[in-house]
Amino acid sequence: MPRIVGELKTWRVATFVVGMLAVAVFCIQRFVTQIFDTSFEICIFYVPAVMIIIYVSHLSRKKGRL
Repeated sequence: MPRIVGELKTWRVATFVVGMLAVAVFCIQRFVTQIFDTSFEICIFYVPAVMIIIYVSHLSRKKGRL
């Protein structure tokens, strides 16, 4: 179990960083200037953010079952 707890903490930090990056890019794209193409923006920032959130929620549930 200690391995899962340490891994979960690391993934939570990564989730926070990726989430803040996605929010920042979203705000810049919508309110400041259009830097990236929409498909590039989705594939590079939003898809990884959603996938990491799903993985962290999976780890959290797995930790709860142990």
